[in-house]
This record gives sequence, structure tokens and C-alpha cells, in this order.
Amino acid sequence: MKPSNAVKPKFRREAPQLRREELIEATLACLKKHGHEGVSVRRISAEAGVSMGLIRHHFQGIDTLLAAAYESLAARLLAHNSERACALDEGPAACLHAYFVASFTPEALDPAVFRTWLVFWSLVPHSKEMRAVRERTYARARATLERLLVPLADQARAPFRAAAAAIGLSALMDGLWVELSLNPRSFAAATAVALCDDWVHGLLAGAFPGLSAVPAGTSAPGRAGLHPA
Repeated sequence: MKPSNAVKPKFRREAPQLRREELIEATLACLKKHGHEGVSVRRISAEAGVSMGLIRHHFQGIDTLLAAAYESLAARLLAHNSERACALDEGPAACLHAYFVASFTPEALDPAVFRTWLVFWSLVPHSKEMRAVRERTYARARATLERLLVPLADQARAPFRAAAAAIGLSALMDGLWVELSLNPRSFAAATAVALCDDWVHGLLAGAFPGLSAVPAGTSAPGRAGLHPA
């Protein structure tokens, strides 16, 4: 007869979703540490402390795992920035400013994070899965900026197309982020935030007639002949 106080085995099979998340975290850790050299099933399995076969069990291949890691990182960064903006019980301009500040924190400018993005971007032209993730994540980021810009329309000198404005603002933020990531001494993060704020102020003042929401065939007041919508 077995003793009543027998110790139960400590081994427990993890839920598939939890195991997938652990593998995604291991992938991001490898890319942060090793850059392109981290794109290896062997390295990732070693980082996660599992067999290479377990990775193939949960993902169709390395491309699928990398795509999942790409989407996970993009989602968490967007959530971090959005939460900062939405946490404010203030006006739309203050919320957008908070989004800018969150986008240029030391965590966002971590060189290891930039190395990870470089790996992902380099794979986009060669992987259908990576292209699909890039399209989804870029669309979400632009939609977030658009939602933050829409409430500012009432404060603008002339109506503007928020969707088009989000494209321009996204490009400005990306460019500033890349430059700061490549050379942190180029300018301060506060300067990047100020440039984004100035861009929005210019938008509200009517400085970008190409973003005008004036119907086709008409011109915004005081801007006759400039960039019909």
C-alpha cells in the first residue's frame, strides 16, 4: 500500500497558449541579444529551455514564430503608448502629447529593441507572413493616431482629413525614432516630442493644405488655388 503522504510529481504539462507565449518571449530575447544571428531555431530553443521539436510542434516553422513575435512586440508597444494617452482625463491635445512622450521613452529607444525591429523589417520583403503582420500592425498604429486626431478637428482653423494626417504624423514619428535609435546624441527625446507637438499645431493652424477636408472643386478660406482636396 502506498503511503498516504506520497509526493505528487512536480511535472505539469503547460497549456499550448502559454507555451506559445514563452516561445515568443524567447524569440524576442534572442533577437535583442543577437540581432539577425538570433533567427535560429537552435538559439531560440536554447533560450526557452526546450527541444527544437517543441517549437515545430507549436509553430509551422521559423517564419511563423517570427511573425508571431513581430505582432506581439508591435501590439505591446502600441498598447503602452495608447494607455498613456487614454489614461489622461484631459483634452485631446494633451492626450496626443502623452502619446508622443510615451513613444520616445528610454524603453522605446532601447538599442536592443531597435535591433529587433531591424530583423523584422529585413524579413518583410521575403516572407508573406511578415508582410501580413506589418500591414496589420501599421494599420493599427495609424488608426490609433487617427482616433487621437479626430477630436482636434473642432479646434482646427480649417477641416482636415484625420486619416491622411495620421499618415504624415506616423512618418514623422518613425523618422525621429529611427534617428534617435541610430544615434541617441543626435537630439534629445524631448526635442522629438516638441517637433511632433509643433507638427500638430501646424495642422490645426492650416499649415498643410494637402490634408484639407474641403470638398473637391473648392478651396479653403484664404488658400485659393492651393492643393485642392
